[in-house]
Amino acid sequence: MLPVIAHAAETVLLVTGIVALVRSAFQYASRTQNWRQLNVVLFQINSLSPSEMRWWYVAIVSLFLGAMLRVLSFAFPQNG
Repeated sequence: MLPVIAHAAETVLLVTGIVALVRSAFQYASRTQNWRQLNVVLFQINSLSPSEMRWWYVAIVSLFLGAMLRVLSFAFPQNG
């Protein structure tokens, strides 16, 4: 049962991270009217507004935790 819960939590965290990152990118693009340089959200975060930065932090933490759950599930496989 625990592997099923870990897999569900991992999926939720990864999807939440991706959605938050996309939200941050769209907020940046709509604020600056610069739809061609969305890579700023990934590589030049100092140009983000506080609201965009909050979404960016949520995204990074969620993606990190989801990745850690994935690594832990590989490190401790289910016996059986």
